[in-house]
Amino acid sequence: MESTMELNIREIFSALMRKLWLIVLCAVVTGGAALAYTAGFVTPMYRASISIYVNNSSNGVQGGAISSSDLATSQRLVATYIELLTSNTVLDKVTERVGSEVTAKQLREMISAEAMGDTEVFEVSITNADPALATEIANAIADIAPKEIDQITRGTSKIVDRAKVPEKPYTPSFVKNTVLGALIGILAVVAGVVIQIVSDVHIKNEADLRKLSDAPVLGVIPDYELDYKKGGYVSDKATVGEENSKEV
Repeated sequence: MESTMELNIREIFSALMRKLWLIVLCAVVTGGAALAYTAGFVTPMYRASISIYVNNSSNGVQGGAISSSDLATSQRLVATYIELLTSNTVLDKVTERVGSEVTAKQLREMISAEAMGDTEVFEVSITNADPALATEIANAIADIAPKEIDQITRGTSKIVDRAKVPEKPYTPSFVKNTVLGALIGILAVVAGVVIQIVSDVHIKNEADLRKLSDAPVLGVIPDYELDYKKGGYVSDKATVGEENSKEV
């Protein structure tokens, strides 16, 4: 079983080496196609972000010290702040401030928020095809959300960073899509070669016969289209010493 598996792996590897030109060609074609599709049909999206610091004490820090319990509570409040951030109470006022045709439902789909590590700071990002609009919405959230959320939680929050107009798109990634396209082409060729070898039931040599039976091979019928030369059968395209025979 192990010898058969080793033979199959060796045969697959040998076949892949012979098809190396096809693998490279498919990688170039599919990678180029992915790049062209990304450049021509995928809309660039921009992301503007703000960061907010959360403190569970409504009176702020007393005596310049923060207890471990205050810090732990602040970290737990981050999840609550993120949920309140996407409430209609906050988003309706943001849409009024922006003054565009963006609804609260559409705005909710643009927002993503996550805690920054194990800290009491979380980041709010707005993703939109218009970088200026994404920045305007993010800064409107920075102006409105802390006040509204503080009234509900009785805590305090401060804006750490305001949003700046992004210069480069957040998505798509041309490099990532090109690499993925090339990998698809490579995998397609590799899968085709493997399937062809695994599904091939033709008996081509003595090794194939031994897979089917333990009976000894009595002899071989040579291919008479080859010329016998210097101790081996060779053809016009063959190398001296290579055998091309039919098994019986």
